[in-house]
Amino acid sequence: LLGRQCCSASSSMSHHPLPIRAYSSLVYRYPLLVFVFSFILTGIVPVGILYLQPPRLTPNAEVGFDTKGTAYSGARLAWQQLSISLQSSNRLVLKGTQPTVPPVRSRRGIEGLDVNTLRHVSALFSSTDRPKRGWAEDLLAAITNIACYEAPIPLMNHLSQVILELPSSSSLFEITTVTAICKMQDAIKEELKAFDAYTPYRSIWSYPAFAACLSPRELTNCDQLTQNDLETFRSLVSLCLPFRETIMDCRLRNDRCNQIPSNCTSTMLFDLFYRILPRDLTQNPLHINTFLPVFTLTGYATQNIRVPLANYDRLESAIANYTSSNGLVLRGLAMDVKRDRLLSFAIEDSFMALFSALLVLLCVVVHSRSVGYALAVAVQLFLSVTCALAIYSFFTLEFPLLNLVTFVLLIAIASDDAFLLHSAMPSKLSEESFEEALAHTAGTMFLTSFSTAVPFYLNCSSDVLVFRAFGLFAGTTMIINYFLVISFLPAFVLMQRRWCACLPSIPNLGSCFTQSIDRVLPWVLLKGRLLWLTVLSMTVVASVAIAVSNLHLPEFNPLQLFVSSNPHEWYDNHAEILYPFVEEKVAIPLATRLVFGVARENSSSRFDADSFKVLTHDASFSLSSVSSVRNLASTLSRIRELPFVRHPHPFWPERFVEWSKTWPCVAGGVCCDVHSNEFVPEWLDFCLRNSTAYLPTHYNDTPLFDNTSFALVGYTAMMPTQLRYSHRFANLSANIHRIEEGYGELTGGWWTTEWYLMGTWFDLQRAVVSDIFYSTVVSMAVVALFALIQLRLQCLTAVVCFAAIIAVCVGIVAALGWVIGLLEAIILVLVVGLSFDYTLHYGASLPAKGCSSHRIETSLRRAVNPVSLAAFSSILAGAPMLLCKTHAFFQVGVFIVVLTSVSWLFSTFFFLPLLSFTLPAGDCSDCIDCKRRIAPTSIPRRKAAFPVN
Repeated sequence: LLGRQCCSASSSMSHHPLPIRAYSSLVYRYPLLVFVFSFILTGIVPVGILYLQPPRLTPNAEVGFDTKGTAYSGARLAWQQLSISLQSSNRLVLKGTQPTVPPVRSRRGIEGLDVNTLRHVSALFSSTDRPKRGWAEDLLAAITNIACYEAPIPLMNHLSQVILELPSSSSLFEITTVTAICKMQDAIKEELKAFDAYTPYRSIWSYPAFAACLSPRELTNCDQLTQNDLETFRSLVSLCLPFRETIMDCRLRNDRCNQIPSNCTSTMLFDLFYRILPRDLTQNPLHINTFLPVFTLTGYATQNIRVPLANYDRLESAIANYTSSNGLVLRGLAMDVKRDRLLSFAIEDSFMALFSALLVLLCVVVHSRSVGYALAVAVQLFLSVTCALAIYSFFTLEFPLLNLVTFVLLIAIASDDAFLLHSAMPSKLSEESFEEALAHTAGTMFLTSFSTAVPFYLNCSSDVLVFRAFGLFAGTTMIINYFLVISFLPAFVLMQRRWCACLPSIPNLGSCFTQSIDRVLPWVLLKGRLLWLTVLSMTVVASVAIAVSNLHLPEFNPLQLFVSSNPHEWYDNHAEILYPFVEEKVAIPLATRLVFGVARENSSSRFDADSFKVLTHDASFSLSSVSSVRNLASTLSRIRELPFVRHPHPFWPERFVEWSKTWPCVAGGVCCDVHSNEFVPEWLDFCLRNSTAYLPTHYNDTPLFDNTSFALVGYTAMMPTQLRYSHRFANLSANIHRIEEGYGELTGGWWTTEWYLMGTWFDLQRAVVSDIFYSTVVSMAVVALFALIQLRLQCLTAVVCFAAIIAVCVGIVAALGWVIGLLEAIILVLVVGLSFDYTLHYGASLPAKGCSSHRIETSLRRAVNPVSLAAFSSILAGAPMLLCKTHAFFQVGVFIVVLTSVSWLFSTFFFLPLLSFTLPAGDCSDCIDCKRRIAPTSIPRRKAAFPVN
């Protein structure tokens, strides 16, 4: 297949199917027509489509990181819509028309209570469980011009933070280090002034500030510290450090307070151990925290305060400049700005992909010795993306940022095809030789391209929306690229050979290297086959052990957007480990939401995250009878008494049952006492509505009404629990399943997490685990099938090689610190499809006849050059991505470099030596190479048998 010489012009074409012969003849006879037609179909037409319906590059990094179609997503998405309506009213816009409930008339002529009046009463008696907290009262009490304080700083956990790295704990008590940290406030005061209109805080709470405030001299500023003050402070810290856990228990849980020395009871000393110093003071290096007098961007946004992002950019630059110029190491930052910065950095990294493309095209120029062919490859890449984007726009116009990494993958994969196509073309083209080259190239590339596209398209069946969008775009891009490789590029090669042959070509710069590889590599590979197999097999075993022990789901940072060295990502990855307050901050109560009478969401869109259907009424729920009300009250009472709930306050249905007993029932009047003989079932609806004038209902405990018919259609309540949220999937999953088992089946209702982002994170991790397993199994089956089609009897050997490549790649990235995040989940699935290529090319190059050793040598000589160039170009495509700042581009760069290197190594030094044991030995009489070696050596032996006169 990949030999530089193809079959002779006299070879027969009858062994190729008629469609292939017809298509090859069409391309060979009318290359200009094929070239122009493919350009119009994949370039001009898609540009027109994109002009009419341009996709939108989504600036929000979290768009698409959601699930649909899972057991938990329907309830969560329905609550996401319902919560928006409940913020203003308990009247819902429902799909369809509910039967209008006629007003109940008593003998006194009393009519149903007006719904607006009920809403007014509900507002008067609304609970204070979920108010929007105003900061003004808390902040005004904490305003001070110095860093010292006695009372806790309100909302201190939500202030921006800076983590500095010190060589060791001894630096904490060196005056030069402490002074440098202290002076940071003066260095960044101009940048801090930009926040004066948003917050009354003015002082930085740094380690030197705590040392000054806790000094016996009662210093008001850290620049007054001396070395003697630090020695005194060292004594205080040494005295209180053994009681660190006791101090935290006293402050947080009001426990063991009498065991604390009197010198260790101040609020600032508690915050020193709780927020400033790390858990382990013996670690080297040591990381200390600093609180800025500025809330995070999210902290301001939750109070509807819009702070310009540029203020944070200038503040971060000032901190970075000061620390770098004063011998301090800035390690972490907490400002909650990484999501807002992602778009600009992602676009910047996209230009790095263009640099990768230039490097790859330069490689194509050197190999093909033609600048024109390299330009044609560049146009092919552009057409692939443009056409795929136009097709993508028919499914959705939302273009998540994750889709941008498709460009890098395309550069690496398309360059492989360009090398292989050029290597397959014979130096002298005829219609027969062109057909032979195109048939073999199209067949082999079909297997490699579709084995790559299958994992992409499998993502379209994922429950994660961003996986679906990425799979659709990336898979379509690969398919379009394949069709251009067998139409656009061959047509260009024909036109170039026919009409531009007179143009000078670039000298062959790699001929010496190619000849050295052809001579040396077969000898090295076959003579040392046992060594190669042993060493690489041991590598596989070690990689499996590393992957099993190190690879896990994210534990601290749910959504990493930048590289791990980024200060904001470093904080998210390490702060919970270092400081106790972060763990408490993350472990917020896991409250749940109970909803009855509203159906779960069943989105009509498969790709759009913001596409929802109108909420619908669940006909299985009704409050039209006393028994249904009592059943609802009984369900709520049962859930309240669960061991992990223990909620003491009854909800509206429970209170209604008790309240109805107090209703004075008189003959001839309306009776709402459901226990009385005077009660008439027709009055139940009126009584339920009327009770809200006496029984306070609110956001967390309210009946639901149809906005059109005013019918009572449902009920919702917030059920608090004693369980806590955790980023760790094992802990969160255990809590979710405990709630699921405790609540049981809710007739006509469902439950979800009150804060739906908690449910989203749980469902995302759950979907990632299942998607990886499903996609890996299906991809392996497809790859094995393709191997059977192309390699037949040697498919088992190829599958063993695929498995080894996958194991080693996963082991390497696990050793590099990868966790199975959303991006990594996609990448790990792609390993299966992309590990197939080089092994398949070597297998397809095996001659049909001959002894095993010479068949392997022939395959190696035919395929090693184009395969090695393809691997080298793929590494060139991935290497510049290692300089990127965004997590997605960087991880894809690591993936391309690791996978390409391992695939080339194992396909060359594992698959081929393994073939030497699995291929039939063969007969030398059928081996051309054996005959060539035997013939020259037999002649001298015959001459030596006769005497020389």
